[in-house]
Amino acid sequence: MKFSGDKAWQAALAKVSASRDVVFPVAGVFFLLPSIVMTYFFAELQAKILANLGNDAALGQLLAGRMGTLLGFGLVAFLFQLVGFAALMALMTDRQRPTVREAIGLAVGRLPTLVGSALLFMAAYVMLVVVLSLLSSVLGLLIGTQLMSVLAMLIVVGAMAYLLAKFSLVLPVVMVEGVRNPVVAMRRSWQLTNGNSARIFVFYVLLTLAYLVIMVVSSVVIMGVISIATKPGPLSLLLGGVVSSLIGAAASLIFTAVLAAVHRQLAGEDTGSVGMTFG
Repeated sequence: MKFSGDKAWQAALAKVSASRDVVFPVAGVFFLLPSIVMTYFFAELQAKILANLGNDAALGQLLAGRMGTLLGFGLVAFLFQLVGFAALMALMTDRQRPTVREAIGLAVGRLPTLVGSALLFMAAYVMLVVVLSLLSSVLGLLIGTQLMSVLAMLIVVGAMAYLLAKFSLVLPVVMVEGVRNPVVAMRRSWQLTNGNSARIFVFYVLLTLAYLVIMVVSSVVIMGVISIATKPGPLSLLLGGVVSSLIGAAASLIFTAVLAAVHRQLAGEDTGSVGMTFG
């Protein structure tokens, strides 16, 4: 089947509209709230970082004593939001029409599979970087180190983008098809995207660019208003963070709907028994 980005986009908007009474509160709890909380707790640190840009010694001192806290918050936020993505996917795709509580329960039950898939993806990426680094070191002696470094960076970015497109359907595979094995889920996503990888990648790039444009324009306009109303500092950063959190939560909701629509277009209507077939 030839992938259509326009159909996927229209289907994603329809999914959000049809389930807005349940997906909006979930997006608020799992994406908006954590982002605002992190902005609140780290607004002062962010202000200090911005004030010391270019001063490596000061930045190192600022981050040295807070690295454990930052990593801890980051890990908790990652797991919390992963549950949010999975719950949204269940709410928008499950034909049994689960309640919010049931959807969250399903998401928590599938969390080990999703975390395992994420770890496998990161392992594959690290291996790719190591192999390309070794290859670039050897070729750098023949071609030139500087040129080879640029080529290696471009290859790594391209390979990363390709892998992201190929494994982008792991979430719907796990939540819609019921696949519990991370390896099987990744293989299934790879198979579903065969023949459409380039189209899917371009579709994701266009969505990402649209999101960045909206984020930048909104940030410039709103931060301009905030800077007029308040003095630069933690308060202005907090207010700006709330705005960016709202945009980010909306983007996460739409992104989940897009993945559901892409999966449905490529896998077809009847995917409920696929998990039993593939594990």
